[in-house]
Amino acid sequence: MVVRSVRKEDIKTAEDVIRYLSDNSDFERAVYAATFKIPKGKVCTYQGIARLIGKPKATRAVANALHYNPLYPIVPCWRVVKSDGGFGGERSAADGRRKRVEEEGVPTTNNKVVMSKEVLF
Repeated sequence: MVVRSVRKEDIKTAEDVIRYLSDNSDFERAVYAATFKIPKGKVCTYQGIARLIGKPKATRAVANALHYNPLYPIVPCWRVVKSDGGFGGERSAADGRRKRVEEEGVPTTNNKVVMSKEVLF
């Protein structure tokens, strides 16, 4: 995967994400573009991203792609959570993602997002 230096102001749309990541696979570009669209104060599940990109059985692959997000923090991977609202991965990284969504106004309890229509993208 080739990653060029990028400034946040260079990427304003999901199409910009796709163009910028032209060396990535179609699947990865679709995951990053869909994740880019999640607004502040909302979350989406890994399964939700998989459905959005037309690959409903690719939940694990979505998680793996986001683990290597080359456009962090432009592509807000911290807004993608497990189906139960949990933050997967290593504890310290999960705590960081939880704090970030809380700062954006997403309610959490017991280290999980309180899943509701209001917070789901």
